Amino acid sequence: MLVALWVAFPLSAVAHQAALAVLTVTEIQENRYTLEWENKPTASEGDDFLAFSPIWPEGCVEDAQLLICDRYGLSGEIGFEGLGAAQSAAMIRITPLAGEARAVLLTPTTPTARLISAADAATWEGRLSIARNYTALGVEHIVVGIDHLMFVLGLMLIATTRWMLVKTITAFTIAHTVTLTAVSFGWVGVPEAFVNTMIALSIVFVAVEIMRHRHGQSSITLRNPEIVSFGFGLLHGFGFANALVSLGLPEGARVLALAAFNIGVEIGQLLFVVLALALIWSWRSMSAPMVARPAQTAAYVIGGVASYWFIDRLVALTGGIA
Repeated sequence: MLVALWVAFPLSAVAHQAALAVLTVTEIQENRYTLEWENKPTASEGDDFLAFSPIWPEGCVEDAQLLICDRYGLSGEIGFEGLGAAQSAAMIRITPLAGEARAVLLTPTTPTARLISAADAATWEGRLSIARNYTALGVEHIVVGIDHLMFVLGLMLIATTRWMLVKTITAFTIAHTVTLTAVSFGWVGVPEAFVNTMIALSIVFVAVEIMRHRHGQSSITLRNPEIVSFGFGLLHGFGFANALVSLGLPEGARVLALAAFNIGVEIGQLLFVVLALALIWSWRSMSAPMVARPAQTAAYVIGGVASYWFIDRLVALTGGIA
C-alpha cells in the first residue's frame, strides 16, 4: 500500500495544495491574451513558499491580467516556476481566436513544455509532445475521478471469476471509448450536469447489485455483468469526453490527442484494478481479525457516498426545490 501511494502521489506533493491549478489563456486579439486562474496556489503565513508564476515564450510579456506577444504569438517554451515547491501539478489551457483549444499538464518532473503549432504537429517531435501531454491528462483525469473508480471497484466485487472480470472491464473500456470518441468529434452531446447525476446513480445501482449477490440472489447484472458494464460504460464515456472537450484538442492532431487521452485513462484504470486486486489478495491472506463481511461493508460505503452525490447533483441539476 505504501509503494502504491508513493507511485500515485509523489513525495513532492506532500503538504501541497491538492487542487489542480489551471491557468486559462484566451486570445482576444491577435497575439493578445487574457489570463484567468482557477485554484491558484497562495502562500500561507509562516510557509517557506517559493514564488509560483508562469514561464512564457520569448517575445511574450505579462501585464496584469494580459499577455502580449510579438508576431510569433504564443509559440515556444511555457511552464511554471516553483512547481513542486508550491504546487504538485498545474495546467495551462489555451483558447485561440481560430482553431481548437488545447491544454498542457505540467508536473515537478516536467515543469515546462513546448507549445506545438499546427505546423509543428506534423513533425515527430510535435506528435510525441502531444501524445505525452494528453496521456498524462488521461491518467490524471481517471486518478482524480473518484466516481469512475468507485464504479470500477463495484464491478470488480460483482465479477466472481477472472474471466468474468476480464470481460466486464473490457466491456467498460470499449463502451466509454465509443462515447468519448463520439463526443470529442461533435457527433453527439449530452449536458454535463445530467451525465454526472446519472454516473452517481450508476454507482448506486452497482452497490445494490453487490448486496443482491452477497444475499445469494440472481439478476442479469450478476449473470452477465459485462452487459451492464457496457451500458453504463457508455454513460461514463460522456463524463470522460466532457473533460476532454473542456481541455480541447490540438489543431492538426485531434485523433492523436484523443487516442493518447484514452490510453492515459486506460493506464490509470489498469493501475487501479491491479492495486485493488493486490489489496483484496492481501486482505484475504492476512490472519489477523478482519472486518466481518467486507463486501457488504464496501457496498454500503460505495452506495452511501454515491447516493449523496446523486441527491446533491440532482438538486443542482433541477435548480433545487422551492
